Amino acid sequence: MTTKRFYYVVFVGKVPSIYESWIACSEQVTRFPGAAFKKYPSLEEANNAWTAYRRPHSNVQLLSPQLPELPTDYPPLLVPVQANMDDHTPSKLPKHCVYIAMLLLGVVIGILLLLVIMYIFF
Repeated sequence: MTTKRFYYVVFVGKVPSIYESWIACSEQVTRFPGAAFKKYPSLEEANNAWTAYRRPHSNVQLLSPQLPELPTDYPPLLVPVQANMDDHTPSKLPKHCVYIAMLLLGVVIGILLLLVIMYIFF
């Protein structure tokens, strides 16, 4: 029985390139924020995807010199994804700072309301 061989393209990772094993690929993407990779059934498909991705990202270099570049006119394959989808804080401050600011604002508004009520009734 022959095992099917796959090739892994690491588009965004520690060392972006084409890898011949999942172990090598996983070393590049594990614990890497925003990592992007994909498995391909042939070296030609993996190289086509890598070349198509690399064109608009010219600062990324192919690290496997034995792989030939095949000309393709594919559009870019990846769209950047926000790392923390649950974070809807519009500012760059950490969440706890925003919560403290909201608490202080609530306290100030409460004191002002108390002063207005005291002025009106007393």
